[in-house]
Amino acid sequence: MDLSLESAFSAGGFVGHLSYVLLIVSMCMRRMWLLRVFVVASSLVGIFYVTVFLGDPVGLFWESLLVLVNVAQLTLTYLENRRFAFDGEDARFVVKQLPGLSNRLKRRLLDMGEWRDLAPGAELTRQGEPAERLYFLLSGEVDILVDGVTVARCEEDSFVGEISVLSHGPASADARARTQVRAWSAPAEALRAAAARHPELDQALRASFHRVVLEKLLRSNKLIQTLSSPEDRGGR
Repeated sequence: MDLSLESAFSAGGFVGHLSYVLLIVSMCMRRMWLLRVFVVASSLVGIFYVTVFLGDPVGLFWESLLVLVNVAQLTLTYLENRRFAFDGEDARFVVKQLPGLSNRLKRRLLDMGEWRDLAPGAELTRQGEPAERLYFLLSGEVDILVDGVTVARCEEDSFVGEISVLSHGPASADARARTQVRAWSAPAEALRAAAARHPELDQALRASFHRVVLEKLLRSNKLIQTLSSPEDRGGR
């Protein structure tokens, strides 16, 4: 194909453009398996382009190799995900909260902690002290208190202690079980060490923590409005 403006906007040119567009789109994917799918699509279009319009055996070889490598990686990922299956409590935690994380790392994370039943009044964190453990609430409610005043309430599908775990700093509030609580809990030090070794795990946890913090702020605003209402103050 001649290198000219006319060839760039020919049928063959548009096929070549499509191959690169798909490659660029693949770079925007946050999930590895989606990235690989778009790379494969880009390479397949590229194979058609170099075969039909260019007759380029070198390009055909490298585009074909790219397809084979990514298909092999997708197959390995599929087999690995089938090997690590989740159900019940485990699925509710890792599948919902960490959707983009590989099943292998989900299992590693789960094995770092355990499911616990916490009685009403149980302390999860103490204000001014580093959180020793991270909690994910499957059911129940936990009050968040600053200087003894309730400022927020964590409910099911929430984390407790996540800010302290991330920063390695002191907890900004007391966290106390308001009702019977069922939660997954893991040592903060083990989580930090695992996140340092696995950037994918670190990113997934931070994304989930940030999402939950936003939900907490929204619930906290509603709780403050409720507690400050005349009805809650006995009509005073």
